[in-house]
Parts: sequence; structure tokens; C-alpha cells
Amino acid sequence: MVRAGLTTERVVRAGAELADEAGFAQVTVSAVARHFGVKVASLYSHVRSSQDLRTGIALLALEELADRGDAALAGRAGKDALAALGNVYRDYAREHPGRYAAAQLRL
Repeated sequence: MVRAGLTTERVVRAGAELADEAGFAQVTVSAVARHFGVKVASLYSHVRSSQDLRTGIALLALEELADRGDAALAGRAGKDALAALGNVYRDYAREHPGRYAAAQLRL
């Protein structure tokens, strides 16, 4: 097999893409390994388990939401800021349903 150039970030991002396409519940180390065309064991250098992978996706989603919220709230206050934050969450949930579900994960 060709080396996939795996990193933890690439594995987590692939898991996030899978979550958006197939649903967060479908994210497993095996599914991500198939995405890269590698054996499952190849991923265990980057994530310890499917739960570890899901946690990484949740943290990625929260980071992305925070970045969007930061940009949307800049210079706003009160009701305008609240509406902007609501729009951030709604838009993110529509664009990334699997990642949004991951953001709801209780760690």
C-alpha cells in the first residue's frame, strides 16, 4: 500500500468529513481507515480508539464554531450579538450536520 501521510489532524478531519456525509454515529476508526485505503492498525498511531476519534471531531467542531462566533460577534452587542450567534450555530448545523452533532458530545 502507498503511504497515506497520516497525521492526527488528517485522521480527525477525515472523520469529520465522514460525520457530515454519513452521520456522526457512523464514524469509526475502521471507516476512516477505509477512506485512506490503509489498515486499521495504521491509524492507532494517531488515535487510540473510535471514542478518541469522536472526541477529536467534537473538539474540531467546537473550535470551528468558536472561530465563526468570534468573527460574527466582532463589534456587536446585545440583541444583535445574540442573533448573530444564533445564525452561526444554525448555519454551522446546516453546513456540517455531523460535526454539529459531535459538538453536542458529552465528554
